[in-house]
Amino acid sequence: MSSPPGPAVLGVDVGTGSARAGLFGLDGRLLAQGRAGYPTVFPQPGWAEQDPAAVWGAVCAAVRACLQAARGAAPLALSLASTAVTAVTVDAAGAPTGPALLWMDTRAAAEAAEITATGHPSLWYTGGHVSPEWMLPKALWLRRHQPARYAAARWLVELHDWLLYRLTGRWALASATASAEWGYDPRARSWPVDLLAGVGLADLTARWPEVVLDPGQAAGAVLSPAAEATGLPAGLPVFQGLMDSFAAALACDVFRPGRAAVSLGSSSSYMALTAEPVSDPRLLGPIRDALGPGSYLMQGGQTSAASLVRWFCAELGGGLDAAALDAQAQQVPPGSEGVIAIDTWQGSRTPFRDPRRRGAFTGLALSHGRPHLYRAMLESVAYGGRQITEAFAGAGAGLHELVLTGGGSRSRLWRQIHADVLGRPLRRLAQPLPAAAGAAICAATGLGAFADLRAAAAAMSRAGPATEPDPDRQPVYDAAFRAYQEAAQALAPRTGPAP
Repeated sequence: MSSPPGPAVLGVDVGTGSARAGLFGLDGRLLAQGRAGYPTVFPQPGWAEQDPAAVWGAVCAAVRACLQAARGAAPLALSLASTAVTAVTVDAAGAPTGPALLWMDTRAAAEAAEITATGHPSLWYTGGHVSPEWMLPKALWLRRHQPARYAAARWLVELHDWLLYRLTGRWALASATASAEWGYDPRARSWPVDLLAGVGLADLTARWPEVVLDPGQAAGAVLSPAAEATGLPAGLPVFQGLMDSFAAALACDVFRPGRAAVSLGSSSSYMALTAEPVSDPRLLGPIRDALGPGSYLMQGGQTSAASLVRWFCAELGGGLDAAALDAQAQQVPPGSEGVIAIDTWQGSRTPFRDPRRRGAFTGLALSHGRPHLYRAMLESVAYGGRQITEAFAGAGAGLHELVLTGGGSRSRLWRQIHADVLGRPLRRLAQPLPAAAGAAICAATGLGAFADLRAAAAAMSRAGPATEPDPDRQPVYDAAFRAYQEAAQALAPRTGPAP
C-alpha cells in the first residue's frame, strides 16, 4: 500500500482560457489536478472580454475535478492565482454588471497615453509608462465610453478579487497586483489620489475595497454556498495569492541570484528580482514587496506568445496541431530561410509599450511554405524575448539562468529556439501547473508551514534539466534578430495615440 500523501494545499490558477486546480504536497509534488475552460470574445481589434459567471463556473468545476482525483487527500488551505488586469464591474449585491475586460484588452490606449503624459512620480515604479492593460486606463475608458455602467458599479476590481469574494464573502485586493498595475504604494499603503483626481477618477477609490492583502495573508474562509459549488469544506482557510505570472515566478524560485522566470503562456513574461530598486522605461518595475518585504521585482513581456500558436493552428494549420507543426518546422533551418515574423498580434509590451503594433510576416518567397511561417512565428517570440533580456542587462540585472513555464514550454523545438536566440541555458520547471503551484506556495506560507515565501519556494520549487544553446546557430540568429528589429521598426505605427 502507498503511504498517505501528507499535508496538502490547493492552488487554483485562473488563466486566460481555463481554470486549473492543483493539490500540492508541502514538498511541491502535484498530487491531483482538475481543469475547466471558458471562452474569450474579441468584439473589436484590441478588445478581449470574458463572462465572469463562466469563469466562476469553471473554477468550481476545476476544483471539483481536482478533489475527485485526489481520492481522499484533502487540502488544508487554498489560494488563487489569476490574470491581471482583468477588470470587472460589480453591483452592491456582488453580481457582475457586464463582461470582464480581459488583461490583454488594449482598448484604453488613449487613456493610458493620457495618464503617462502626467509624468506623475508614482510612474517611476512602472518605468515611466502606463499600459492600456492596467486598471486606471480601463477605469477611465469605462467612465468615458460606458458611463452608466461605471456610475452603477459599486465595485470596479480584478476578476481575482471577485472570485475571492465568491469564495469567502470578503472584499480584498492583492497588494502585488495593485502595486504593479494599479498605482498602489505598498510601503505607505496609499493610492496616488492626486493622479486620480487629475485624470477625472477622483471617485475611483470609493469603488475599491479598503483591505489590501500581501501574498500569504489570510483572506477569509470558504463560505457554505462556495463549499457546495466547489466541493471544498466550509471554513477552509483562504489566503491571498498573486497574479498568475508572479505566482509562476514564485514557483520557479526566482529568489536565486541571476535566475529569471520566463512564462510562455498566452502572453510571455520575464521576471527577476533585484537587490535595489531600478527604473527603466523598457521594463515594468521596480515592484516593491511583490514577493515579500524588501523584494524588488522587474518584469518584461509580450502580449502575444503561445496565443500565436493557437491562432496559427486555427487559421493556417490546415488541421494540424502544434506537435505536427513542430515536426514540420524542425526540418526548416534556423532563420526560416529568410522569413521573419513580427509577434505583436495584440500590441507590444516590452521594450516598446505600444498597443497599436500588429503582427506580420515578411521576406516571403514562392519557395516558402507553412513550415517556414510556423517556425518564423516561433522564432519571433524568441526574438521578442531577446529584446527583453537585453533590456534587463541594460538595467543592470544580468540574467544567467532562465526557468521556463507555460504551455509553450512543452515544445522541445520552441525551448531550443529560445535557448539559441537568447544564448542562455533554459530549465523547464518540472511542474505542469506553475501558477497553481505558486498559489499553493502562498497557501502553505499562510498556514505557517514555512517562515516566508522565500523558504516556501526553496522547498516546493522543482526545476528540470537545462536546454543548452547551440553556438553554431548563434551567427544565423544574430543576423535574423537584427532583421526582426528592422522589420518591426519599419512596420511600427506612425500615427494615432502615443504608446
